[in-house]
Amino acid sequence: MIDAIHTDYFPKPLIYRNKLMPELDSLHTDMNQAPGWYSILPKQPSATRLKGSQTADWVVVGAGVTGLAAARRLAELNPEARVVLIENYRIGYGASARNSGFIIDTPHLSEKLDIETNRSLSRMVVAGLDELEAHVKKYAIDCEWSQRGHLTAVVEPKRIKNLQATVDNLKASNEDYEWLDKAALAQIVGTDHYHAAVMTPRTVLVNPSAMCRGLGEHMPENVEIFEETRVKRIASGTTVTIECTEGSIKTRNVLLTTNAFIRELDYLKRDVFPLIECASLSRSLTDEELSAMGGNGDWGITGYATMRRTLSNRMLVRHGTFYSGDFRLSQGMRNKLQAAHIKGIRKRFPMLDKLEFEHTWAGVFCMTRNWASFFGRLEPGLFASLGYCGVGLPRGSISGKLLAEYAMGADSKLIRDVQSVSGPNRLPPEPFLGAGVRAQLAWHRWSHRTEW
Repeated sequence: MIDAIHTDYFPKPLIYRNKLMPELDSLHTDMNQAPGWYSILPKQPSATRLKGSQTADWVVVGAGVTGLAAARRLAELNPEARVVLIENYRIGYGASARNSGFIIDTPHLSEKLDIETNRSLSRMVVAGLDELEAHVKKYAIDCEWSQRGHLTAVVEPKRIKNLQATVDNLKASNEDYEWLDKAALAQIVGTDHYHAAVMTPRTVLVNPSAMCRGLGEHMPENVEIFEETRVKRIASGTTVTIECTEGSIKTRNVLLTTNAFIRELDYLKRDVFPLIECASLSRSLTDEELSAMGGNGDWGITGYATMRRTLSNRMLVRHGTFYSGDFRLSQGMRNKLQAAHIKGIRKRFPMLDKLEFEHTWAGVFCMTRNWASFFGRLEPGLFASLGYCGVGLPRGSISGKLLAEYAMGADSKLIRDVQSVSGPNRLPPEPFLGAGVRAQLAWHRWSHRTEW
């Protein structure tokens, strides 16, 4: 079910549980829990929150890449309509900004899927990347946008068969790629720690927080954004009522783009489940460290652990996956993660023995049992798109746009593509789900222990 997810050697994570955390206003923008990408951005003015009783023609709940794309498309197609976009935190703070910043435009986990599914996914992720690129260029969004490509790397020679499986499926889907041996890879990343890699050239590296914030700042005029607005309940019917912390809003059409948090609204509880992945972002590298390291100015590696060198000369490590939907880490857990991430970076880059991490965080992503997303109508007037299994930036962007079109009754080849990869398999109930997920995480951790 999740045998391709990165894990680490920690036991069950020491995270703050909702039942132990009072619902304080400060939790919405708690910088102690912010992703590093968000923390390094300029401070924003105070948020505009939804208050009182309001009405709208369309409401989108969740302002990650899916919700941003959905709201934009609704506004474009309905220029006279009032489109409201609601976000629980700040734009650039939530799930879409807690990833490693890869906009991957090839089918992810392609060896696990059939050829036709991979081709549908390929059309979707290419379209998603094109959408994002067009907006970033049009509005000159400063988000460290870099078309450096994506390196899928292995440490152990015995893992070459995994790379070959990736190549076989890239060939079958007519995707471009380049095979890099140990020496060629070392020239790019500045270390000979890795044995080989497959590079797909069109993948873009980005600061996802900056990208999301920029997209939110350049919405059509008929989109109103309310941040720090927690949705407590949705009452469906001929008119849908969305009850929030400080107000409510009535509408005939709601698009839910809430990632795994849709479960908190009592939808899709047996279809999707949350995992958290943990990452750290370093201070800027010194001139001496840059010289000693060598390699390209920026790059991104995925494998058992994710490594990036950013355009702002920082190092990112993502390693540590747990079955949980709460991204808030205790200080003890953050310290353990930082220690592990430092160990991993120094093992690969011994010349960075003085490097320190300034930010460590967790991000929630939405998984399904069979890697299928959910796209479509939940009930009259209520639509949803989510469950991208860790590749949300391109898929979420195109899926949000398509969900808006679908909710208005449109049809297209891309809508049929997204429908063809929708349909999560039913999940077992708790405690069996949790036991199964944790067991597979443990197995993957053990079987890939030499890769870390």
